[in-house]
Amino acid sequence: MDKLLSDVLRILREEVGLYRALIEHARRKTALLVQGHTEEILESNKTEETFNLKLRILENEMSRLCHELCQIIKIPHEEFTLLRLADGVNQPVAAEIKIQANLFKHLVDELKSVNCRNSRLIESSVRYSRGLLNLLCGSTGSYQHDGLFRPAHAVQTTLSRRA
Repeated sequence: MDKLLSDVLRILREEVGLYRALIEHARRKTALLVQGHTEEILESNKTEETFNLKLRILENEMSRLCHELCQIIKIPHEEFTLLRLADGVNQPVAAEIKIQANLFKHLVDELKSVNCRNSRLIESSVRYSRGLLNLLCGSTGSYQHDGLFRPAHAVQTTLSRRA
């Protein structure tokens, strides 16, 4: 069981490190969004995919370890949490699990906040772009909503008799 607990703590530390790096990456992406650097944003998306792959691998390993721990300490799998695990192990390990779990939760909340800000920036950019397209489409009548060019029809002016 000591080996399993050691592996759980190792994975938690690795995840904490990855989430810290991901938060910094998300903050850099905020700056790219504000500055409108399209190519760098696309490259940033590829980096995010790499982070997500690493996190998925760690989560799969964590899931396997937790499943084994559930069987050893006889906790139903659906009731298992890291804090519940900490309640069933010796004090130094329990304290470390609680510290890492709380830090992990804090980092996830911080990442959510940065990602929400980035989402709002992207949504604002899309609304702005749509507004520009609508302006172009409506002002000349030469562009359709799908972006295809349509020659403008002859404009017939109507003059009032009062003029």
